[in-house]
Parts: sequence; structure tokens; C-alpha cells
Amino acid sequence: MIRITGFIHREALHELIGRWMLDRLEPSDPTALLELVHFNSVYVARYLPLLAEGLLQGVHGGRITRRTCLTKGDIKDQLVAYLPSTSERSSVLVADYRADRGRFYRETPFQGTLYFSESDGQRRYVGSSRIKRIRRLAEKSARKVVDWLYAEILRQARSDQRLLEFGPAFCDLAGAAQPALARDLDRLEAHGRALLHRLRAMPAPGWPHDIQINDVAGIKVIIAPDAQDRPVEVLRALGCRLVEREVHRGDYSAVNLLVDYDPDKDWILAQGLPEKIVRVFRAHGISPCETRRRFESFVRRGEPGVRVEIICSGAEETLESEIGRCMHEDRIIRQRLGCAYRGHLSQNLEFLLEYLFALPSAPEARLERLPVRLWERYLPDYFDEVKRALFRVPSVELNPE
Repeated sequence: MIRITGFIHREALHELIGRWMLDRLEPSDPTALLELVHFNSVYVARYLPLLAEGLLQGVHGGRITRRTCLTKGDIKDQLVAYLPSTSERSSVLVADYRADRGRFYRETPFQGTLYFSESDGQRRYVGSSRIKRIRRLAEKSARKVVDWLYAEILRQARSDQRLLEFGPAFCDLAGAAQPALARDLDRLEAHGRALLHRLRAMPAPGWPHDIQINDVAGIKVIIAPDAQDRPVEVLRALGCRLVEREVHRGDYSAVNLLVDYDPDKDWILAQGLPEKIVRVFRAHGISPCETRRRFESFVRRGEPGVRVEIICSGAEETLESEIGRCMHEDRIIRQRLGCAYRGHLSQNLEFLLEYLFALPSAPEARLERLPVRLWERYLPDYFDEVKRALFRVPSVELNPE
């Protein structure tokens, strides 16, 4: 159902996610997820900065340096300090940010790298790379699946005469139909459960629709508006194949590129495994030697290419996206509030995917049954306790016993 194109062994992960969505757990899944999640995280963390540095070197020239970034406050500070921009609007944005930094979601986690060009004693911010965080990956995947489910539910519901009273606008995903749909959420939920039960009754998972997540690995490039073709030239020289080019205009203007890239597997393997990953596998009874052997096999057997999203924008537009009129965090909030369908299926699906990606980091990745079935109903309180139990976090309830 969900194919994460920035990963390798994505077909195996695609099949596992499809089974979990139909409550088909296999005994080998927790061990498989150890490799699929942790080894892919290492793989992306190796190839992404290498590609980003090569791209930024080709676009900007000079000496490119980089540093790790863990919060959005850090990246915003670096933008304000080292992003070359002299427009009046940029000066206003920077002054506004410096006057009240707490309004700008500074504590938002960010898993990425910042890049600078240094020449003639001058340091300039030229771009960043980032790996999409697990919560955001789960949220985006769930939203895309729910959008499909919602459309499918509406298609199925057309034969329900009781729903036709809403009129021709019923099948629209927005507009005047929304208040009517909201009043009959229970009936839509019933159609959703019926759809899932039909899929579950099939001998093998047979999801009729595939969803691609293309931005688990992302790069942002700061570039002048009159040089927007330069990144494509550099990417081709680096061996990338252009898949899609999309121009965005409006509150935030940028060029979005999707490219396929074949990382150098020998170079990645030569970097070794982080000690943190070795410790995770050791906690699950797998020796360091065996972990390294598994990683090499994982890399060698994986798909040759991955897909990377690259966003190219000018200095002013980059400021707008981080501290201006289209701040990234504000866009996330609007996305969450603007979902067409926000019933139990949506909530369950997001939790299931978040749990799937979190399980390999838990102290004990054993699982007798999945903690959520998409067609059942739960309060968020239940999910809170499941996550606490997964990481052995004591309950906060006032229970003297």
C-alpha cells in the first residue's frame, strides 16, 4: 500500500505495511523491522549528505562545509545569520524573528544537516538536507491512505440510498457537502469498516491502490531565481535521473525536483555502522559482528536506486518558508486541521504506522498481536498507554498501588 521510495528493500516494507493494515502479523515481522527501519536510516544518512554536498558544490562553488542540526530553532538562527538577502521584506522578517523568537516553533525537532559556502572569509548559508522524522512519515502516509480510503468510501456509499439524500455534491471531497458528511460520520465509518473487512477476507493482501512517499530524503538548495536550471545540470552530472519538475507559485515560490539516484554502495559500506545501531541490535541478542554482516547483505541486496526530493528557492522565499507568511510549521497545522476525513480510521492508521516505525527502537521488539485494528474504535488514551508500555515508561496516573 505504501512505498517509501527513499529506502531500499522498499518492496519488503511495502508488503509488511500492507499486511499490518489488514491485521496480518507474522512472527518474523519485528526482526524484519529491525533491519528495515535501522539499516535504512543509516543508508539514507550516508547517501543524502554526500549527494547534497555534491549538488551544492556544483551550484555554488567554493568550499562547502556542513554541520548537524537537531531543532528548527537552530536552522532559523543560521538562516538569519548567514543567508544573504538585502530586500526590505527580508529585513522586516529578520527583525520580527529576533524580537520574539518564541513565536517561531523553535523547539520543533529536525533531523538534518546545514550547508555553508565559504570563500574570501565570508560564510553563506546555501542549503540543507533532512530525513523525514518518523512521526511526520507516519502522519503523511496515514493522510494519503485516508484520502484514498475516503474517496473509496464515498464511491461505495453511492449505492447507499440513505446517503443519496445529501444530493449531487455528496461525492465532492470539499465544499457544501462537508457539513452533511460530518453529520453522518458514523455511516461513513461503517462503509470504511466494510471496505477493510472485504480486503481482509482476500487470501493475500490485495490493496487496489499504491501510495508513494517520495520525500523521506530531502534537500533544499538556495539559488537565485535566474539560475533555476543549474541544479538539474549538476544533478545529471552526479548521475541523477530527473523524474519530475514542478514549479510552485504563490505565497511560497520554489521549484520541486524529484530525482532517482544510485548511491555508491561500496562507499556507504566503507563508512561502517554507527555504534548506536550496533548497541540496538546487541540489545536484541545480535552480536556486533553479525549486525555488520547483516548490514552489508542488506545494502548489497537492496534496490540500486532511491528517490530524493529537492526544493530550489531564492533567499527571500526560504525566509518566508521558515519565519514568514508560509512558515512550514503553520502549513503542517493547516494540513492537520484541513483533512477531509478525520474519523476513527484516520486516527487508527496514523497510530499503527507510527507504532510500526517506533517498534524497532523499543527495548524489546517482540509482538504477539498488533495493538490496533483499523476497523475498531479506540480513544487516544489507549494509544498513550500502548506507547508508554512499548518504551517501558511508567504511567502518569495517580495510582498508589
